[in-house]
Amino acid sequence: MVQQYFSEEEWAVLTQAPMQAIIALTLADKTDPVSFMKEVQAGVKILAVEQQRQDLPPDGLVSSVVSALNEVDLADSTPADSLLLKKEFQILRYIRDLKNASEGRNAAIAHFDKVKSVLAAKVTGVQANEYRGWLLAIATKVAEAVKEGGFLGIGGEKISQAEASVLRKLEDALTP
Repeated sequence: MVQQYFSEEEWAVLTQAPMQAIIALTLADKTDPVSFMKEVQAGVKILAVEQQRQDLPPDGLVSSVVSALNEVDLADSTPADSLLLKKEFQILRYIRDLKNASEGRNAAIAHFDKVKSVLAAKVTGVQANEYRGWLLAIATKVAEAVKEGGFLGIGGEKISQAEASVLRKLEDALTP
């Protein structure tokens, strides 16, 4: 599966989806600024780890998207140790321009709906399931990255109710 089978717009929808997942989950909860920043940072790191995976099927859609994301990173003149920070700032800039968190969550859900349309039109069911599973795994890892609630670091939920709700909405948007 290669980029040549997709229009530029379709390919952009697929390659931007992981960041949309990060944004949606980061905006799921009303949280303190420190937890918010930790979640943004965790999301960027989770995607960076995904981009280094060696166990992806070489001819799969996920592998092609990961390769495209890696090409963008390699073309960036930012030093490797600053690239993650740059991505965090890109997310923060995007969030800053939103009217509210709901707008960001809704935009991500709408983006995932576009992903569903691209997958339905362009790939096999197996490839679509692989890609959907990959996106939802990223979203779930972001949701689990920072405990929500609790007091002084005690208690809290691995995935809050608000995050679980956003995960369900993202999954519903991707499901044909």
